[in-house]
Amino acid sequence: MAVLSKAQIAALSTFERLALIEELWDGLEAPRLEPSIEAAHRQILEERLGNYDPESERLLTVDEVCRQVRAR
Repeated sequence: MAVLSKAQIAALSTFERLALIEELWDGLEAPRLEPSIEAAHRQILEERLGNYDPESERLLTVDEVCRQVRAR
């Protein structure tokens, strides 16, 4: 792997520096983290996702949600 000094990088054209940035960026991979979820929690999440209706037009305001939570 060739290492460029700051002076060598500064001597690059704007296009070359952007290409270098793109190469560096493409070389990075976000770690793939699988969250550990207990079976009971996973079941609750799956039930809630099953109840989710993306076609529903009824949305709640923050105030409505807070009232419902306090009422429990």
